[in-house]
Amino acid sequence: MAVSAAPSLSRSAAHELDRALARADAYRILAVAFRDPDDRDAEGDLDVAGLRSAVAALGSPLTPPRARALRRPCRARGDPAEHRAIFGHTVAHGCPPYETEYGRRHVFGQSQELGDIRGFYEAFGVRPRSGGERPDHAAYELEFLALLALKEAIALAAGDDERRGICRDAAAQFLTEHAGRWLPAMAGRIASRVPGSGYAAAAAVAAAVVAAHASELRATPQPLDPDDLVPITEEPDGLRFECAVTDGADVVPPGGD
Repeated sequence: MAVSAAPSLSRSAAHELDRALARADAYRILAVAFRDPDDRDAEGDLDVAGLRSAVAALGSPLTPPRARALRRPCRARGDPAEHRAIFGHTVAHGCPPYETEYGRRHVFGQSQELGDIRGFYEAFGVRPRSGGERPDHAAYELEFLALLALKEAIALAAGDDERRGICRDAAAQFLTEHAGRWLPAMAGRIASRVPGSGYAAAAAVAAAVVAAHASELRATPQPLDPDDLVPITEEPDGLRFECAVTDGADVVPPGGD
């Protein structure tokens, strides 16, 4: 995103503006990598040149092997079979791009976490499109972080410290509670499953950008382990689920005698 700093900005503010715009670009471009190739509304191919420029501005230049890997089928119009082979049809055997598939939780935990993620989105006037992915999809979370970075840049350019602070606080909280916890775990699973692939490179870059962003904001996410992928089996605290039907008992439909 080629936006020049306003002449009235101090040198330090102009530097922070450039970093916010670079971060917005990095998150936006990385989100494309995790779009389902079957999604008709997906964007075009991954902008490797734009990503290289953005992460270099953030102090983490792409290594040549990673840049080469990113030029392989890692794009919105990529190979659906490759995407399914990596991300899988079932949680246990793939690398799911959904936050709430990672980490042990009780049976109601997933809906609570999804509600919390939606709350972040709605606080900034956005929501996942109808019929699209779940709000905990990697692409959506990266796009939301891109939006926060862009809003921070706009506030910086306007000299609005209050609005900038709101954006940074929201990013720090979202990284601590969501993206910063599970994206490194997803990156680790993809790296172990398909090392050297474009998806592995994109996930590694995403994890690095997220970690650096969290560090800059002094956020302290507790990253999950790549193996911390468990089905929902736990009962919520204080509740037990039991079936009242015993062997041989008749099952009577509602309204039946």
